[in-house]
Amino acid sequence: MSYVNTVLGTIHPAEMGITLQHEHILWGPPGWEFDPEWWFHYPKLFQKCLADMREFRDMGGRTIVDASGINMGRDVELYRMISRYSGVHVVCSTGFWAGAGLYNYFRDKDIDYLENLFVREIKVGMGNSGAKAGVVKVGNGNFGFTEYDERIHRAAARAAKRTGAAIITHGVLGIRRQVEVFEDEHFDLSRVMISHCSDNTGLDLERDKEVARKGAWAAYDTFSITNNWSWADYATYDDVKGDLVKAMIDAGLIDRVLISADVNLFSLGWARSNPYSGKTTVADGLRAIIGQFMRLGLDESVFKKIMIDNPREVVPIY
Repeated sequence: MSYVNTVLGTIHPAEMGITLQHEHILWGPPGWEFDPEWWFHYPKLFQKCLADMREFRDMGGRTIVDASGINMGRDVELYRMISRYSGVHVVCSTGFWAGAGLYNYFRDKDIDYLENLFVREIKVGMGNSGAKAGVVKVGNGNFGFTEYDERIHRAAARAAKRTGAAIITHGVLGIRRQVEVFEDEHFDLSRVMISHCSDNTGLDLERDKEVARKGAWAAYDTFSITNNWSWADYATYDDVKGDLVKAMIDAGLIDRVLISADVNLFSLGWARSNPYSGKTTVADGLRAIIGQFMRLGLDESVFKKIMIDNPREVVPIY
């Protein structure tokens, strides 16, 4: 039977409801935790994130997947409090962002080590928290697909096969290579969420159709970000993202489309222009997504399919 690992325990997939499958409650480059600037702001951080999540819940949102992975800001105990007091299910990720975003300690670890680390976080728990990760995060940067990136992807595929978890990616410019590695590992592509298909640095609708027809999920995110972060040049305008989603639907690929916002509810050090708060929220994201469905004339059944049914198919552990 399938189930979903959340920070507060397992839930049935039917409990997921409206789901944003690529978000970040906290996100910061490795080492942020050693910056004393953040040591005194946890009360403000908690209050800000809780208010955002409660607004998301009030709008009908029920679940978010936190795609920060290991060492990029993930704070399981904080996530537990936010989930408990907001009523929003939070699914954490194991795994790593692109090779540029990890401690040197992990750079020389082999595939077996990384695989076992990911399996442990899903089956036993993240650190000493007892809370289990629900998905595996992988990625590569904008400077190519490195040898380390390949190790992470292979380890993720093997860990996901052992645990039944899905994989969520970061990549854009490395999407085809990601798919090649997963295919080489004989990993079921229907368990892979390809994020950032709407990233301005790598728009390619034909590529999206290609990977979707192979079985992977084409995920369009950053909805609402361009309305709040004028410097976020990686994020296309919401109308462009909406048109991409509509094109996938028109191509008969609605069964392989996901939508999210990719927000940072609280940016830890990397968004210095306003370091003490995220500039957009999961509620902003959901509001922008609903607005695009209305603009495009997509009815409630299409919204339910993409925002409830599709995440409910891919996020659970089987």
